[in-house]
Amino acid sequence: MALIERSRFCEAMGTGFEVFLYGEDEEHLEAVAVAVTEEIIRLDGVLSRYDPRSEIARINRDAGSAPLRVDREVFGLLERCEQARRLTEGHFDVTASTSRASATPVLHLDAESGTVQFARPDVVIDLGGVGKGYALDRGREILLRFGVTRGLLDGGTSSVLALGAPPGGRGWPVDVRHPQTPAAAPVARVELIDRGFSCSAVCHPGQEQSDVVNPWTGCMLSGNAACIVLAASATEAEIFSTALLAMGRERAISYLEKKSCPGVNVGWFKPDAGFAWIAPMKDS
Repeated sequence: MALIERSRFCEAMGTGFEVFLYGEDEEHLEAVAVAVTEEIIRLDGVLSRYDPRSEIARINRDAGSAPLRVDREVFGLLERCEQARRLTEGHFDVTASTSRASATPVLHLDAESGTVQFARPDVVIDLGGVGKGYALDRGREILLRFGVTRGLLDGGTSSVLALGAPPGGRGWPVDVRHPQTPAAAPVARVELIDRGFSCSAVCHPGQEQSDVVNPWTGCMLSGNAACIVLAASATEAEIFSTALLAMGRERAISYLEKKSCPGVNVGWFKPDAGFAWIAPMKDS
């Protein structure tokens, strides 16, 4: 039986998500695609710092004054973010504060009680650097749960997650372009099989000021840099693309040379918009 393609689109987390699925049962694919988009929209309502009804907004309002018991899913994601903060030497950090010292942890998680507390009342959580990747990973869980083994989940121009391979192809083709020149010819092409992809940039078209902050300095990034990361999950790809961009190219290269994280590959856009692959993290 020939493979059938089904796609679905939704808007969430400030971008457009697309779901591309292949299989043999048209009605089944349609139902699974709907389930994935519904999950992405649900997570947008949970993780947004701007929706006053969200769990993250509730944490930002109340966790500065006392320990706050939070949703188990959100607590697990915050635990993963805290692990990433330590792994990246503080360069990935979902917290922000107007008065904190450089790279000082301000998020206190109590696994026994399932509570979150901020070290100071001016702290806020922003999951913009990881939320799309997490949503794509949750989408992949749904695909696997319902027996779909070929699909591509696209979270706008910066986040992609591949499951299996497309019909007749070695992998899902993703063209790499500098985020500030999306209409230009691609500088590279990657073929994804069971991999996450993330691109982080200092600025995007129309931006005069970066929305990416170096957690060590509290200052917004400047320049024209951008990097891409391929990893086993979309969440991991987003974490590393954000952290490495905050480090800057030279420090990122040094970090990659000493750390052990198999399967992570990194590409970097130079200031002249040229592109080069940086050596992947070394196996232990």
